[in-house]
Amino acid sequence: MSPVLQLAIATLILGTSGVFIKLAALSPLVMTFFRAGIPLIFVSGLFLYRREPLFWGATPFLLLISFLDAVRGLCYIIGFSYADLSSAVVILYTWPLFTTLLSWIFLKETIPRRNLWLLPCFILGIIVIYADAEISLSSRSFLGLTSVLIAAVLVASTVVMYKVKAADFSVYRLIFYQNLVGGVVSFPFLLGTQPWPNLFQFTMGGIYGISIGIIGFMLFFSALSKLKASTTALLCYLEILSTIVCGIVFFQEELSVNIILGASLILGGSFCLKKTGDVAP
Repeated sequence: MSPVLQLAIATLILGTSGVFIKLAALSPLVMTFFRAGIPLIFVSGLFLYRREPLFWGATPFLLLISFLDAVRGLCYIIGFSYADLSSAVVILYTWPLFTTLLSWIFLKETIPRRNLWLLPCFILGIIVIYADAEISLSSRSFLGLTSVLIAAVLVASTVVMYKVKAADFSVYRLIFYQNLVGGVVSFPFLLGTQPWPNLFQFTMGGIYGISIGIIGFMLFFSALSKLKASTTALLCYLEILSTIVCGIVFFQEELSVNIILGASLILGGSFCLKKTGDVAP
């Protein structure tokens, strides 16, 4: 299978995440176990079967990525649990802006003048989408959008890290470290949850962990090291289409004027960003 097709399929699969999160209706920490714990168990079993060391190649840098990914995953699940899928996925795709800003702050990369002019597009787009939600700490939609915004910042923080490591590790090793912290930390919350998840919730959580955490990211990481950054970033926008379609089909979500306008500003600015080293989340 060509890497372009691999990434396209992976991105469309990732776009279904919100369906399983909403249908399972489990606490974010328990759902984090299904998302991270199932892939972790799968690849750990594979390494033991092959008699490979579980923690081969472990470094503080990789553990940092794993920790950030655990926080990102939790924020992602909270966001897609509380907010509409369409507005959540649009906010998530502010990550190119944060990638540009973090590269400027930490890597001392020069920001092209054109990118500076695009900054107001992102800010205005975020404001427009937030205007659709009640601005209150008690508002589920507000908390959901804010969680997704934090997840977008964490995507920007880890995105280049994975691109750097993709050439040094196998797909299974990358999946192992991606889910290590999240899977281990969330496991006690699964054991202590009351009431215990029913069969339907277990099924939704299991499909979520297998389809997203294993199949989706096996295809994603396999394609990541073979494609140019610009191609990777472009194909990942299929996730937005997939998520919006899922929201309309499964939850009868409607695209409000605010979402359409905010999406136009954010995604338009994202497409116009002059990328030289970006990769997709």
